[in-house]
Amino acid sequence: MKPVEFVVEQYRDVLTYLKSRFAMYHLSNFFFRDVQYGIMAMLGERGVRVTYVEAEESARAFIEKMEREKIFAPIDRQTWVVRYPDFRTPVRVSAPPKAAAAPPAAAKPATAAAGKPAQAAPAADQAAS
Repeated sequence: MKPVEFVVEQYRDVLTYLKSRFAMYHLSNFFFRDVQYGIMAMLGERGVRVTYVEAEESARAFIEKMEREKIFAPIDRQTWVVRYPDFRTPVRVSAPPKAAAAPPAAAKPATAAAGKPAQAAPAADQAAS
């Protein structure tokens, strides 16, 4: 099987491989040379020797397939947005903030009769007697 045919038929495997080598996430930008060098590396690991020109042809065919599948949306002739929800980054749910600790109780002013209950003032009729 020719490299061009392989990358088009096995595009999901190629996508997974590219994600493992490059920062390829849902709604991220991706570049032509990343696809080309990723295909060269993938095929090289499988024992298939690919020339620079063959890798470029394979990358173009792969990108055309990704555009037809609506996985790559073109930005310009060398850049695409990856629209592949399977490659979403996990959403982190942060823990709710901890309740603020109460400030330390203010020290009460010291009184002369600390610890003794306050005595009521004598009533007016008792003072008159």
